Amino acid sequence: MENKLKELRSSMDQTVLNNRRFNSTEKQLILENALNPHESKKTNFIGPILSVAFSVMFLFSIGSFTYYELFPDTRQADISPPDTAVSETGEKNVEIPLEEEKPLMEENNKYWEDITELDQGTHYDMATNARDYIASANISIHQTPAPDSKLIQKGYDEMYFYYLEASAIQNGLNIIAVKGMDIEKDFNNLYNLTMIIYEEQGKRTDGVNLDGVSKFDAHKYWKEPTDEMKLAVSYLQKLLNDLDIAINKGGIGEDNGFSYQGDGEKTEELQVFIDSYFGF
Repeated sequence: MENKLKELRSSMDQTVLNNRRFNSTEKQLILENALNPHESKKTNFIGPILSVAFSVMFLFSIGSFTYYELFPDTRQADISPPDTAVSETGEKNVEIPLEEEKPLMEENNKYWEDITELDQGTHYDMATNARDYIASANISIHQTPAPDSKLIQKGYDEMYFYYLEASAIQNGLNIIAVKGMDIEKDFNNLYNLTMIIYEEQGKRTDGVNLDGVSKFDAHKYWKEPTDEMKLAVSYLQKLLNDLDIAINKGGIGEDNGFSYQGDGEKTEELQVFIDSYFGF
């Protein structure tokens, strides 16, 4: 050991110590480092690690601050809370999305649409939308022929007048179209009533055969209107009135109770009459 110290001191004197003067304390530190190289390396190894760790933490803090300054968190701005109402009991009332409103309305028996499609370039001598058509038909079916009208002057009776009105309504129903659970039932019943009137008018002319004279001109020989025809005319008048009130007057008016759209209480009575006539 002593020989090693002597050699080390001699080497130091010839190199570093020749260029600078060290005091005894500094020389002692140099000697200890030389004699304990492993401890020195261990101390030097921990130091750089700590230095690197502090550097990384410092850079991460600076980077995070810079990122949030340049790119602020906008998630709260993008995500809006649902617009819900809170009741007095504290319960939230969930709002229905707009895209779900129409399907829910279509499930309602009273919801309806006018889906009439008209031929371009065609002239129509009638109202061409459902609301106006029903209002117009309701007025016409409740009219009575004037005593001095040509129809009466030629000897035709009042029931034939209603046959003509029912035929005109039937033609209109072939053009006007609606979509809706209850209103479609009413429109079907209107059409079926006009068909009953048409069929019963045909029965009046059965057996009338005059040479050179049409059945319609030989009205003096017609049979009397049947009870089914009279009842069909009465139902047609009442149903048109009720449907007009339901879709044009907000349900306000003297209702007879025969319209599904108007929540009539006598719809079953009318339905039985129609179904029985056609054998349904």
